Amino acid sequence: MKNIIITKLLPLTLLFLGLTACNNLIEKEPLDQLIDENFYQSAEDATRAVTACYAPIHGTNWYGKSWMMTEIPSDNSTTGGNDPDFLTIDNFTVNGDNPPNAEFWAEHYVVIVRTNKVLDKVPDISMDEAAKAAILGEAKFLRAFTYFDLVRIYGGVPIITEVQDIYSDFSVPRATVQEVYDLIIADLEDGIATLPAERNAAEAGRATSGAAKALLTKVYLTMKKYPEAMELAREIIASGQYRLMDTFDENWLKETSDNNQESIFQLQYTGCGPGGTGNALQAFFAPFGQGITKNSDGWGSQTATSGQADQPGTTIRDAFEENDLRQYHTIMTPGDHYPMINPEDGGFTYPLTRQISRTGISIKKYVIGGGPDVCFMSSPQNIHVIRYSDVLLSLAEASCAIGGGITVTPDVLEAFNAVRTRAGLEPVTSITSEMVFQERRVEFAFENQRWFDLLRSGNAIETLRLHGKALDEHNLLFPIPNEELAVNKNLTQNPGY
Repeated sequence: MKNIIITKLLPLTLLFLGLTACNNLIEKEPLDQLIDENFYQSAEDATRAVTACYAPIHGTNWYGKSWMMTEIPSDNSTTGGNDPDFLTIDNFTVNGDNPPNAEFWAEHYVVIVRTNKVLDKVPDISMDEAAKAAILGEAKFLRAFTYFDLVRIYGGVPIITEVQDIYSDFSVPRATVQEVYDLIIADLEDGIATLPAERNAAEAGRATSGAAKALLTKVYLTMKKYPEAMELAREIIASGQYRLMDTFDENWLKETSDNNQESIFQLQYTGCGPGGTGNALQAFFAPFGQGITKNSDGWGSQTATSGQADQPGTTIRDAFEENDLRQYHTIMTPGDHYPMINPEDGGFTYPLTRQISRTGISIKKYVIGGGPDVCFMSSPQNIHVIRYSDVLLSLAEASCAIGGGITVTPDVLEAFNAVRTRAGLEPVTSITSEMVFQERRVEFAFENQRWFDLLRSGNAIETLRLHGKALDEHNLLFPIPNEELAVNKNLTQNPGY
């Protein structure tokens, strides 16, 4: 049984934050509710406040649906049906009225508002100074994590670092991309300096200094600061704190996936419980009509690409080398048998004789079947945000970039080959940038990585056109939601929308 502080505190913290957002409208203090004046008093209050910052990230509208923004535009994924909300994302005709796009923006700014409140109120609490610094570093990590998503999806966005109330000026203009990255780096550097290296079981899922280092490594790669990325990746590796699990499947089996030694940052879930405490990905990924979840969900809303429905030779099914052990735990293909999915029913075999997705295959990751802790849109399996394999491949990516597209550096080869050999593939004696992005494609498929990897590679347009998508330079950023433009007259739309 998990002991998860994030989900256990969720109802209280949601109540607290909902009330503090409008406490200036309350003339008489409610005696049975939490408001600013009677909340930020103790170390426990500080912990509750920073815990509340995680809640939107766990929610269906963020990590439950982020795949609509970070996977569907890529060559790994396509829509399972004709839902106009994300079909337009898939074919690059999305506009500023798109609901998933609006939800993505709004949920991210909820976290920014909450982290700013922590950073404003916690310094005045009388508590252990090291613990206080760690709380503040945690809030900054989450703010940086949030802005990193926003800047990669939209470009320059409004930077908000002060607490806002009903009297604040909400017409904040867009900052430059560089200004957003400057804030992200400063916040993560603070997190590295103040966050603990490890968390006990009761604090599972809360940020650590290792998570801050790994995220900053990704930031440096995106900014093309390759020496800095290599230095941080090597520092994480040298710490010995993380290791690859012996087999790839251990990251996806219910019994071994949660908070394992490969995990650097995971979102914690408990299954059946209040909204936001269960992982919704199985509901969206499980093939439609197969009863895998033992519930009325399992819609195949996102499905894996194959030559049957997409340009042959460019799809995720084509991407796996022969004998790559990762394929079985990443995509379901006809005839694949999964004894771990509903073993009481004899397991699940993907049908050979009838097609249950429009591409003829489906996603396996996060599909675990039913059980007493699986409910509608709710499974207990944690979501991987940063795995140790990401650090190993980040080292290779940076080294190749520094070497003009190729590397034979011994420790880089060791890191890269550790990921390959675990997958049952032969080690290599040299690495190119193309090999790194290919390895990342099959290692992290459906983990909210591929779209960002395509952007970082500089080959997104060329790759997706070969995949049969019609896009140009303006499609590399999403539109600012129209409802945000309506309320903030200082916002400007991205070109082309």
